[in-house]
Amino acid sequence: SMSKQLEAESWSRIIDSKFLKQQKKDVVKRQEVIYELMQTEFHHVRTLKIMSGVYSQGMMADLLFEQQMVEKLFPCLDELISIHSQFFQRILERKKESLVDKSEKNFLIKRIGDVLVNQFSGENAERLKKTYGKFCGQHNQSVNYFKDLYAKDKRFQAFVKKKMSSSVVRRLGIPECILLVTQRITKYPVLFQRILQCTKDNEVEQEDLAQSLSLVKDVIGAVDSKVASYEKKVRLNEIYTKTDSKSIMRMKSGQMFAKEDLKRKKLVRDGSVFLKNAAGRLKEVQAVLLTDILVFLQEKDQKYIFASLDQKSTVISLKKLIVREVAHEEKGLFLISMGMTDPEMVEVHASSKEERNSWIQIIQDTINTLNRD
Repeated sequence: SMSKQLEAESWSRIIDSKFLKQQKKDVVKRQEVIYELMQTEFHHVRTLKIMSGVYSQGMMADLLFEQQMVEKLFPCLDELISIHSQFFQRILERKKESLVDKSEKNFLIKRIGDVLVNQFSGENAERLKKTYGKFCGQHNQSVNYFKDLYAKDKRFQAFVKKKMSSSVVRRLGIPECILLVTQRITKYPVLFQRILQCTKDNEVEQEDLAQSLSLVKDVIGAVDSKVASYEKKVRLNEIYTKTDSKSIMRMKSGQMFAKEDLKRKKLVRDGSVFLKNAAGRLKEVQAVLLTDILVFLQEKDQKYIFASLDQKSTVISLKKLIVREVAHEEKGLFLISMGMTDPEMVEVHASSKEERNSWIQIIQDTINTLNRD
């Protein structure tokens, strides 16, 4: 059976020893890595099916959980199963086509690159970017939601313990499942690279493998940036929630800026810095860089309010803003607003020189993007 075959440690263990002895070292190595790809893909599908068939179905059937609750734990599960079952089937078909001399078990896969290119390009790549973007983006929230449920809900706790003791689940808990799925696509580049390294004298196959390697890296890059923008959304929402609704700040242009205005923007970066006042004292604040504005918040009674700084505004428009290093002060930077009236200058200090440089870089990049648009 399929799972029996894939439980063997390696390709060499499945095939006849006589057949194995006839193969060159490179060929054996190549088949071993392809077998590892096949085996890990099989395990991945099995993990997804455990999440679906055992955990999600069980939560709805035994615990009468709503579908939305289950989807909070396991987003886009059906789509993931569909993507990976299809991929696994394609690899299996290739294995079947590669059986040698009417044998039932001896196989040599001469071409796999085309299957990989297909999986990581075009529509398939878009599906992967979308589903993994969402799944990995919600990874932390899913795990926190699980911990919360597990701590509060005794029936849920008993359900998880019971399921984990079954032979099918093999002690795979929910957070472990989630982590395994999150990590899967990051495992492909190494596998593809290794297949490529032991592929000799087949140029078309080498080209396909090299292409699949760059395609999968592209997918991973797209997923990473989706995850980053997802995390920034969550972070901006935390800042918004913590901001006092009574706090308000007049910008240099005369326009008022309030808590609600945070919601209309996208977060670029935030972090702790210091503002220097006229008396030369440094005050710790939270810098919040949005797409077209830089906001400084200070903590008061466990809430954020707009920071006070002499008579200056601490909500600074990026339009007509100039960023400069402070001479003889490696942690300092100047923000110079060149608006309609006299220029206004705010001195900001970071916790280190590296941190200062990275703030200058990102503020400058954000200003450049704004001017382009």
